[in-house]
Amino acid sequence: MKKSIVIIEDEKDIVESLKYLLEKNDFTVHPFYSAEEFFSAKLWPEQCIYLVDWNLPGIKGIDIIKTIRLNDKISPVFMISAYNSPNQIIEGLQSGADDYLTKPFNYDELLVRVNNAHSKVSHLTDNLINVGLKLIPEAHTVMKDGVTVNLTSREFIIFQHLFKNPKNPSTREELIAQFDKDMEMTSRNIDVHVFSLRKKMSKVHIEIETVWGTGYKLVL
Repeated sequence: MKKSIVIIEDEKDIVESLKYLLEKNDFTVHPFYSAEEFFSAKLWPEQCIYLVDWNLPGIKGIDIIKTIRLNDKISPVFMISAYNSPNQIIEGLQSGADDYLTKPFNYDELLVRVNNAHSKVSHLTDNLINVGLKLIPEAHTVMKDGVTVNLTSREFIIFQHLFKNPKNPSTREELIAQFDKDMEMTSRNIDVHVFSLRKKMSKVHIEIETVWGTGYKLVL
């Protein structure tokens, strides 16, 4: 994945500061000062990172993010805003943002978060390109060659971990560690979910192989 980032922000000082910082760190920056300017350009990079201000003139950032998510379930989206109440942050994240940064934000912290997001999605999208797969975490869905496979939230967590680690078998303990403690997963639970996953993924010819004495491995 190329280091490409879209900034939608009406405060020119912030845009210029971000542009300088990000270009210095090898990002290609596409700045827009309003939703209308962004939508009219129709030149959205394929797979990028978005930084979207909430309080824009005209169409608000929260609605931009909802529109982005209709077309792109993968690219990382950061909401940036002076709004800092818990309810506002939750609303921003519920719109489809992956992360929320309140103004005034620390530019070094923003750079770390953006680089981390780029690294994670690069690994994922490289694999998607190689095998024609698309993972949609928000919907617990896997797509391959136009065929959609709907998973439960637990099945998706297991599949996503196997997908991100295709070269090495994952032990049951590693898979259990992907879940919150309050979900009370056991080795037996893992085996049951993998059995269900195998049946569902067979329709797109993806196999989950048992590595005896170790755990499971995805065969694409």
